[in-house]
Amino acid sequence: DIGFNFDFAPDADVITNPVNKVIGDRSFGSDAEIVSKYSIAYAKGLDKNNVLSTFKHFPGHGGTKKDSHFILPKITIPKEKLEKEDMAVFETAIEHGADAILVGHLRVKKETGIYPASLSRNFIINKLRKKYRYKGLIISDDLKMKAVKIFYGPFLAIRKAFEAGNDIIIFRFNKLEERIAIKKIFKLVKKNKIKENIIDNHQEETPCQSSGASPLP
Repeated sequence: DIGFNFDFAPDADVITNPVNKVIGDRSFGSDAEIVSKYSIAYAKGLDKNNVLSTFKHFPGHGGTKKDSHFILPKITIPKEKLEKEDMAVFETAIEHGADAILVGHLRVKKETGIYPASLSRNFIINKLRKKYRYKGLIISDDLKMKAVKIFYGPFLAIRKAFEAGNDIIIFRFNKLEERIAIKKIFKLVKKNKIKENIIDNHQEETPCQSSGASPLP
């Protein structure tokens, strides 16, 4: 009734590490099937009210010890276990027509190299787009979080986020930095360092058509 049409929820993280404090009670629990069941139900509830949902934090923040608001966490869970538990929730969400998936600032051993998943084109394209055949919106976690900010600063981070394949970039800096970032993006496009057709393609990305909502501009 008051105009909300996009929610950065539900949290689809599976708490596989009991000492994890960053996710806490935002998660539906430590069982992947339960997390899938309730996060999909949550998304369906939003959909019925014309609000787009966002499953986060791909590939899963529940097995980490560190908080990406302050430092870059490294996921050391074996690939098979990560895909069977944490990533399985996102795979199920995609099968149910997920509107959007938010990629976390999480370094995945042997998968993302020196980058967090949110800035890794190799990870986003090979996992979300190709492996899971996901065609909806891909959103970066907030670039102001120190997991990214302390390594890249706002302007290199936003370029990396573009190049990685994010459709929506969360850039929660102050207005001056926002203006500078937009000007820098224009310059990168003019210098052909960011391809204009890549931006056009992201604008054309459309979430699940079952929702009557439209993404925020």
